[in-house]
Amino acid sequence: MAGALVDALLGSTTEVLVEKAINLASEQIRQFVDFKKDLEKLKNTLKLIQAVLCDAEKEQVTKELVKRWLENLERVAFDAGNLLDDINYEMIRRKVEIQNQMKRKSQTAPALPLPSEAGFMENRQTVSAAVGASFIGRDDDVSAIVTKLTATSNNETISVIPIVGMGGIGKTTVAQKVFNSLDIENHFDKRMWVCVSDFKKDFDANRLFGLMLESLEVPMPEVARKEAKVRKLKESLDGKEPNGKKPLKYLLVLDDVWNEEPAPWNRFLDSLRGISSAKGSWVIVTTRNKRVANITAFASRPCSLEKLSDDDCWLIISKNAFRDREAPGDLKELGLELAKKCQGLPLAASVLGGMLRNKERNEWQSILDTGLQNIGGDEDGDITKILKLSFDHLPSLSLKKCFAYCSIFPQDFQMERNQLIQLWAAEGFLHSKPRKEMCMEEVGNWYFTILLESNLFQDAEKDDYGNVLNCKMHDLVHDMVQSISNSKTLRLTESGSVDMETSSIRYLALERSEKEMPFPSTESFKHITTLFLQGNKSLNDREMSFFMLRVLN
Repeated sequence: MAGALVDALLGSTTEVLVEKAINLASEQIRQFVDFKKDLEKLKNTLKLIQAVLCDAEKEQVTKELVKRWLENLERVAFDAGNLLDDINYEMIRRKVEIQNQMKRKSQTAPALPLPSEAGFMENRQTVSAAVGASFIGRDDDVSAIVTKLTATSNNETISVIPIVGMGGIGKTTVAQKVFNSLDIENHFDKRMWVCVSDFKKDFDANRLFGLMLESLEVPMPEVARKEAKVRKLKESLDGKEPNGKKPLKYLLVLDDVWNEEPAPWNRFLDSLRGISSAKGSWVIVTTRNKRVANITAFASRPCSLEKLSDDDCWLIISKNAFRDREAPGDLKELGLELAKKCQGLPLAASVLGGMLRNKERNEWQSILDTGLQNIGGDEDGDITKILKLSFDHLPSLSLKKCFAYCSIFPQDFQMERNQLIQLWAAEGFLHSKPRKEMCMEEVGNWYFTILLESNLFQDAEKDDYGNVLNCKMHDLVHDMVQSISNSKTLRLTESGSVDMETSSIRYLALERSEKEMPFPSTESFKHITTLFLQGNKSLNDREMSFFMLRVLN
């Protein structure tokens, strides 16, 4: 499956590069008379390549020889684009130099006042996207958990309830619904939410306590050791602050727990018991792993989420496909057939509903007959197929590239809308304008809205005017987008070890580390255009020799 995902994007990636190069070449033809013939020839060659790539995209080519050819072609297109960037830079540099010379000369003449009109560029963002379907089929689960957590008869200092179920079944959504419940807000003095998706290999209690402090918005201690962080938490929660507050009862959500080792978990619980002496604090653990659920449960049995009914899945599809409108009667029977393909998973239903939005009945039928014909029997594989189908149905190659770029972010990362659009623009993904009257920022906002309405983006936060500020990706969507772009994107951890071919890497992220982090040679990553340094303090200027870099964050 991973190979197929990579192949699906390869032609798209190359075509975006070629299209950008064509546009740059067109600009330069108008500017450089001396090179007009050569640039015109380059432009025509790139257009020919683009036509071939369109055919490759339609055929979904999987032959190894063709795949290698496309990879080589992508490198050529990438180099061509960088060459044209260099030409463009030189043109701008000379233009600025001439303008500065003219400015210096003009300063000797009297300044003549010119009439001007005061004005500003208005914010054209007008769409407040409908984010996700209504919460369907889980009210009883939420009610039962809220009742258990708010019971006054609990005399334990800390209790743990795991929410367990397969990927896409709604564990995080249920936990969010509980976390944001008014009864929960009134019952607990403090609430903390920590995603631990990347703790799969090592249950890092030191880092976890730091994330708890961040969730409480408490400043980190100067000393980064675990004991110092636990002491800081105790000061915040156990009434040891100067104002003499009573011990505080808290709720901690640990989202997406994977580590199966009981010893580090038990040590973590022992530390929690010492943080606050108040009775009735709770930890909610969400996990796909039943063994993890059994290990972490304390003073409560795990809450196992069951699959939704086909009717509930159809409701989710309908809510996403038609927003607040009622589904046409002639689509209900077809919709129920599509709902069965969701295997009772709300994530599959919401993504499928987003994909079906604004599509005609014949398109619904086509998706059922061709896109979903092999679904059934493999629960984990089926959800991946539906997510991949949603990616395939994105309306443009540039949009697919924008979505694939999001693999550079870690799981559960809150993507800020304006910053993400700026990153897309810096990489040149918005260079191709789907509508001539749209500026680059408007194209980016349009793409962002499509991904949000497709439910490939979720958990949107809005301002007071309903404008979306930021969002996240579901962990399964994140897994899918990483599979799509695994030859282009790399996230390096503390070890700094790399076990893959690096010449094709374009986007590199160095994850936050409190340890010395060796950086691989820049020769290994000479083609990277985006570099994220997330909290690393050990890198120095001599290591930053990336001549094609467009984004440094």
